[in-house]
Amino acid sequence: MVKNNYKSGRVATLMDGSFGGNEAQDPTVVGEPYKVEGQNMNMNMLIFNNIRADMYFREELSHIKTWEGFLEKTVKEVRECTPWITGTHTVTTKKGMCSGTRGVGTQGRPTRMWTHLVKLWTMKPTERQLEQLVESKQSPYLRVMGFLYLRYCAPRAVVWDWLSPYIDETEGIQVERLTKTMWPIGKLVRTFLTETKFYDTHFPRFPVKMQRDINAGIKRWDKEQGREEGVDPFGGGSDDRDRDRKSRGDRDERRYNDRDRGEEVTAVKETETEIDRAKGEEEVAAIDREAEDEAQIAEEIVKGIETGTGNVSAGEETARNQDRERETAIANGVDAVATIVGRQLLDP
Repeated sequence: MVKNNYKSGRVATLMDGSFGGNEAQDPTVVGEPYKVEGQNMNMNMLIFNNIRADMYFREELSHIKTWEGFLEKTVKEVRECTPWITGTHTVTTKKGMCSGTRGVGTQGRPTRMWTHLVKLWTMKPTERQLEQLVESKQSPYLRVMGFLYLRYCAPRAVVWDWLSPYIDETEGIQVERLTKTMWPIGKLVRTFLTETKFYDTHFPRFPVKMQRDINAGIKRWDKEQGREEGVDPFGGGSDDRDRDRKSRGDRDERRYNDRDRGEEVTAVKETETEIDRAKGEEEVAAIDREAEDEAQIAEEIVKGIETGTGNVSAGEETARNQDRERETAIANGVDAVATIVGRQLLDP
């Protein structure tokens, strides 16, 4: 048996562990890269492998080799902060007619933010370049990308030192593109520091003691600013994120339910079409049968006329004789009347 060694471009990228031509910067030009922890960015492998196999990542970002080119492309392309494009990923099981056999998946498509984040990791940025990101004046998305990179890759002991100066940033940024959800950057930074789950993906966990110290540091800072405990420093309710997550889940569920109903309606319409087609075929067959019957009857009539030609001719001859007799009788009657009238005129 011959072994099948065929591999498509996307599958080959995953199997050989490559990144589609996305390479590190030359350290002799930009300097030594910032030291990071773990492998594969400590990122969830589902989204990490989706990004590695993504056509945009392999074919567009692979041509970018310079730091300036990366910044320019990021400012142009990134417009949201969630990991998955809204509506393409759900944690619920996909339902519907033959969903599995049709290849309907729910793993989702990564956003430009997360795709550029992996591109940044392959470039191996320096500490100075990371400082440039978190302090960027070009775009708030560059800042959030820097925060995300540090949250995923920096040694755990220094993440608080990197992110804590920005927990009160009030600059707004669009978190979710479809719903146009806006958050202050400080709220995002606090979320990165205090939670491990963010829009259906996960950050690496801090050690328990370190997480307690981070939470205590945020509370201590808020107290120094004269804020009451549990009050959102940016003016929103403490359950805003839960409502956002719930509304997003409800929206995804409605979208998939609508899609299922659409599939069922399509199936019903296809069945009705098949029934109509069958009825049409039966009607055509009935018309054909009627035409054949009429042709057969016409043929029998023609045969009957051909066999009865002599009788028809005799009947026509009798009719002609009767017509001649009537004409003769009429002529004789006219002559008789003329004779009588003539006699009356001649008599005195």
